[in-house]
Amino acid sequence: MTAYLKLDHIDKVFTRGAATTEVLKEINLTIEKGEYVSIIGHSGCGKSTLLNIIAGLTNATTGGVLLENREVNSPGPDRAVVFQNHSLLPWLTVYENVRLGVDKVFARTKSRAERDAWVMHNLN
Repeated sequence: MTAYLKLDHIDKVFTRGAATTEVLKEINLTIEKGEYVSIIGHSGCGKSTLLNIIAGLTNATTGGVLLENREVNSPGPDRAVVFQNHSLLPWLTVYENVRLGVDKVFARTKSRAERDAWVMHNLN
């Protein structure tokens, strides 16, 4: 059986000037479709960094992520992260906040009417 999500030798190193900080090292994980997994750990241990790599919001320094046998290396409409802190633009409505992401992802492939329909269908 092919894994739904596979993390293969994920490393993440942050560099600031001459200093480097290794936050993830040799992370390997296979998750089957329908399986539930919790990632737990102390503050600052790399949980959010790992989730951001899985979502395609940041890239691993080395290693790779496969989601349904497709490489993840950028954000996509099939995955998302719910941030711990508010990440909405408070001066926009819920619809407008959702619309920002939809327009970014689908601007080249769907008409404005199709994007409107997608947002309304998924908000209802």
